[in-house]
Amino acid sequence: MNKIDVIATVKKQLAIDYNCKESDFDYGNLVVTEFAQNEGRNMCADNDRAMRAVCFGGAAVFSAKPKLAADLRRIFEGKDPEWIFEANSLIMISEILYLHGHTIDDMHQYYVPDPSLPETEPAYETEWVESGFERFKNDPLAKEALSCDPNTPNMVAVIAKENGRPIAMAGASADSPLLWQIGISVAPEARGKGVAANLVAVLKDRVLKMGKVPYYGSAVSHTLSLSAGVAAGFFPCWTQILSKARTDEFLGMHGTR
Repeated sequence: MNKIDVIATVKKQLAIDYNCKESDFDYGNLVVTEFAQNEGRNMCADNDRAMRAVCFGGAAVFSAKPKLAADLRRIFEGKDPEWIFEANSLIMISEILYLHGHTIDDMHQYYVPDPSLPETEPAYETEWVESGFERFKNDPLAKEALSCDPNTPNMVAVIAKENGRPIAMAGASADSPLLWQIGISVAPEARGKGVAANLVAVLKDRVLKMGKVPYYGSAVSHTLSLSAGVAAGFFPCWTQILSKARTDEFLGMHGTR
């Protein structure tokens, strides 16, 4: 597997997730499709979203419920996809969602690895886990490392230890048949020492050997987490926005609802 194979796998997965053709991700395209829960889709956060939007490879695709899709198509088709998540466009997306009873939930940046990079040697004593993940249910180190969703089962994890004591855990969950997501948790006293980058890189190498494409993501504002991904040998590949039902919590707090 090489970098081209990795990008092709991501394109195939995103086409399933966004109910579109792989060619819709050709450079310069901005496409709006109607939402569908296709077989083989990424099951992470697989709620009945009114809208999801992705920027990948110089293209952008919105997937939305029919009435919302029509409004998004009228406003955004033909726009430059590379700038579609700028502040002005995000405001427009938010306003359209608001009129349909929804709002922006989150925006995440996702990274995938360059398989041509040399393998990473563990910087700490490591323990591999390939079964019995339920024993970590109440372990703080498992909170961000392991999936708690049966639709995205944990496949493999690695624990870093210092003097025999666990200080970090990274885990890979099968979010789809093609892509496995890596999560990482580091004990407070071990942060800032490069533990996250090293452990994520070690797990990344294992997942690639298993014939799967690992991916790593975080909120676009979480620069520390994203930097760890870069240090672990990942490169930015796609950005995604998800919607959620509007609750008008802010208006309720100020007595204006």
